[in-house]
Amino acid sequence: MNISAMNITNNSDNSELDYFLSIIDFFQNQNKNRETAEIWKDKSFIELMKVLKLTRKKQFVKNSIILILSLIDQMPPDTYNKGGIKVNSLING
Repeated sequence: MNISAMNITNNSDNSELDYFLSIIDFFQNQNKNRETAEIWKDKSFIELMKVLKLTRKKQFVKNSIILILSLIDQMPPDTYNKGGIKVNSLING
């Protein structure tokens, strides 16, 4: 996902909505692992900081970061979080 400050300043409402939709699309269509998502997240944050510097659209940047963080938190960090044996069942038996 590439975002440019020019896209955000021109026709602001549509480009902001498009950006939010591109974030959601990334997570819906993703077959990637956690590492790929983390790299994408970091690059997105860098681009958002550039947008903030050029446009001063704090609310847009804030909402974008919140959306990214909330969606990336739904991804388990590794396969051990997806399943496994509870510690109590190992101790008891």
